Amino acid sequence: MLRVDRIDEQFAALSKPLLEPVGSFRLSADCCLVICAGFEERAVAFVKMAAEANVREGRILVVNYVPTLLENRLSEVTSECERAGVRFEVVDYDRENVSGFGDLICAKLASKVGRVYVDVSGMSRLLIVQILVALENRPSGLRGCSVLYAEASEYPPSEDEVEAEIEKMDIDPLHTVMLLSSGVFDVQVIPELASTSYDGQQTRLVAFPSFNTDQLIALRNELQPSRETIIHGVPPDPQNRWRTDAISKLNHLERPNGEEIYYTSTLDYRETLDRLLQIYANHGAAERILVAPTGSKMQSVAVGLFRAFVKDVQVVYPTARDYTSRTNYTRGVKQLYQLPLDSFALGAPS
Repeated sequence: MLRVDRIDEQFAALSKPLLEPVGSFRLSADCCLVICAGFEERAVAFVKMAAEANVREGRILVVNYVPTLLENRLSEVTSECERAGVRFEVVDYDRENVSGFGDLICAKLASKVGRVYVDVSGMSRLLIVQILVALENRPSGLRGCSVLYAEASEYPPSEDEVEAEIEKMDIDPLHTVMLLSSGVFDVQVIPELASTSYDGQQTRLVAFPSFNTDQLIALRNELQPSRETIIHGVPPDPQNRWRTDAISKLNHLERPNGEEIYYTSTLDYRETLDRLLQIYANHGAAERILVAPTGSKMQSVAVGLFRAFVKDVQVVYPTARDYTSRTNYTRGVKQLYQLPLDSFALGAPS
């Protein structure tokens, strides 16, 4: 009997598109840009470029986080939309009630809409996954969709700041680290990203450790996984490579205690996507896979694409309770990128 490849095998065999550097961006007729009015400078890079192109076409969906943060750039984004003469709509995203938001975005995309651009630069990791999964679930799938990403010039915290926190932890094991965010108010499991659980089935948590050490602790405590796979992020800039080891130390992962450990690029999503597919091939038949997208933005794009096609995987997300000053987040804009997703729609079955 002829064997038919599983969906993950078909997906793994696809030629995955490159993340392409771009020097300009403009909206054409019937196209739609989905952006998030975050508080980082890079969150408004693409909408500013669209305004400067002075093309009064297309449409923009502006995702506004609620509860509203004063530092968010909603007024700046809407001003740029008005300057460009582009139709726009503000859609509220309640961080404590996020279920169904991806479907809501898709419902707002007109049936005759042209290319859909999803600017992930200012989005939360969970929102990235939600939107990509919802787009793939449409009749047209990911055909006519692109991911946009603005790389920052600077990525706080500094190496000195992190070393100081590590020293405090060495002195006081109960020291609370708060470099970018801290605490977790909930480990969210939303229906559209859930999977079926069978009695007695073992679970595997796939997690991306971050500077918020409370996230991994909350995932372990809440989910009680049978096994763990840890994927460390490796920045493309050699000057930032220290961050990988520092995050490992902060999360007490420098000496693995039974965890399966991998390293993937924080920028080249293909490395993370290939690794997730390998993890599923190795463990998916015997274990229920739980993935927490707490890594970089492009690693979260990989999680979104993975979950869009491998639907018996569950996405879980430890939402941060508190954030430090917004000045501690990324600064500037270094390089703009575009990732066309059409080949996924054409090559992989829905």
